Amino acid sequence: MFLLMAALAHAGGYSLDIEMARTGFSSAPPGLDAPEVQRKGHIRAGIFMQYEMNPLVLVVDEKEVGAVVANRFDAQLGASMDVSKRLAIRASLPLAYSWGSQIDELSGDGFGTGDLSAGVRYEILNNKMVAVGAHGDLLVPISSADHYLGEINPRFVPGVSVAVKPGDLRVAADLGFVIRGPVTTQQTLAAGQEFSAAVDVSYGLLKDKLRPHVLMLTRVGLESDYASDASVPLEVLAGAQYKATKEWSVDLYGGRGLTAGYGATDLRVMAGVTYNKTPVEEKVVDNTPAPVFQSTVTDADLDKIVEAPEPEPPPEPEKPKELAVVTQKEIVIRDPIQFGLGTDQILPESQPTLDFVAKLLSENADIQSLIIEGHASGEGSFEYNYALSAKRAEAVFRELVESGVAPSRLAYRAYGEVRPVKIGDDAANRRVVFSIAKRLAPGEFNPGWDTEITLPWNGETRTIPGPPAQTTPPPGPPAKDKGLEIDQEEN
Repeated sequence: MFLLMAALAHAGGYSLDIEMARTGFSSAPPGLDAPEVQRKGHIRAGIFMQYEMNPLVLVVDEKEVGAVVANRFDAQLGASMDVSKRLAIRASLPLAYSWGSQIDELSGDGFGTGDLSAGVRYEILNNKMVAVGAHGDLLVPISSADHYLGEINPRFVPGVSVAVKPGDLRVAADLGFVIRGPVTTQQTLAAGQEFSAAVDVSYGLLKDKLRPHVLMLTRVGLESDYASDASVPLEVLAGAQYKATKEWSVDLYGGRGLTAGYGATDLRVMAGVTYNKTPVEEKVVDNTPAPVFQSTVTDADLDKIVEAPEPEPPPEPEKPKELAVVTQKEIVIRDPIQFGLGTDQILPESQPTLDFVAKLLSENADIQSLIIEGHASGEGSFEYNYALSAKRAEAVFRELVESGVAPSRLAYRAYGEVRPVKIGDDAANRRVVFSIAKRLAPGEFNPGWDTEITLPWNGETRTIPGPPAQTTPPPGPPAKDKGLEIDQEEN
């Protein structure tokens, strides 16, 4: 809404940007910037469309006269690209159509373009719990005049964004500063330097494929002659982002203004479709042409050449007939370990496989160190996939220890989604791998392990089997010369 306390004296609209919910084409909802940058070469492009009811209303002597901008439909087109591990660039352009103005003298009805926005985002810090980033955008005046879509002077909007992300919960905040020349009207409202702020709370569901959001948008004018109610718009939106595929996501939000500040609406409905593309590291191929040799074969030699049959393709490796087999570097399981959806709970059908792995470790005491590797598919965020793969690797570690394997022979680690075995095959990439890190050479003495152990997660004591008896004694110190001993004693 727009608080205006003066007589009408203008025959047309003004060049004033009233939009509050402009998207920055990061992973955050409109009006907010995400501090994280994905990876070099990541591209994000899309369109956000919205309907706004009464974002600009004329009030004279504390009485509402009518809507200056009664209805507006706009589409924000844009794209961003991560040019390095920490830096992203972006650009966007709004298009809008307004209709139904109740104040002909101030009307900005019709189709128009907004100002072109170009900017950068920089990731300052990003760890498991906290992310911090900075951003800056330059708005270049190319907008249609007097449509309340843009301004006649450039504007620069620097800002900082912060996200706290304990588990699936995420709380994000964004603070910006609008630097621009004064925009005056023949009414009492003037626009100048402003603070803008946004706060968002979201929670990841369905392995972070669905994330509901509740966010608040506001801005505060810093000019002393602002009409106080008009210069502090406040709006609340609620909605969700759904990742339909790894590349495509859909956003849907709705809400309304809580104050009479300019740009706050009686109703806002927003929908967006975004395409994300992350480059896959490809193997370097040597395209150097092979050397060409001069042939010395005669026609007579060619007559004697018998065409050799094409070699048969190598047979595909067969799955182990047993539940698992031991190779030099790995214990290969026939069937993947199955877990509950989005959890580290091992399903009953995988218990026989883990029992068989424990049996193989008991029979192969030369395996001194086995690393349990947890891997995830590309669904969900990097943080979510890493945490889930770590939990699942730990669950397998605990199950093997419960089955009598010495904890000193085991370790576990998580790789998340960074080591896919087959691009695009989520089922194949969600896996647990048993990698042999240390194995005794044939005839090498086995130092064994403690048979009395304490389970680290509950303190329970257990007695587990030791290695089989060894016929070859461990190497001892070299035997002394008996004659030398006698001489030493006599001396």
